[in-house]
Amino acid sequence: MAEAAHSYRMNAERILEGFQPDEEMSEIIKTEFQMRLLWGSKGAQVNQAERYEKFNQILTALSRKLEPPPVKQAEL
Repeated sequence: MAEAAHSYRMNAERILEGFQPDEEMSEIIKTEFQMRLLWGSKGAQVNQAERYEKFNQILTALSRKLEPPPVKQAEL
């Protein structure tokens, strides 16, 4: 892979020729933006343990809603 670095660089320069990055669009890949998107502005400010607990509650609710109910022994 390292042997092909020059080739990769030349390819990237050719493909990106004239490219002008958009600062507003680059904002969406930043961690702070993603946290605000997922948790809201207030939720992004709470500690990690609270966010994980909330995420666990969301996953549990989705699981209960979407997974089929367990089969009871009497039904077998």
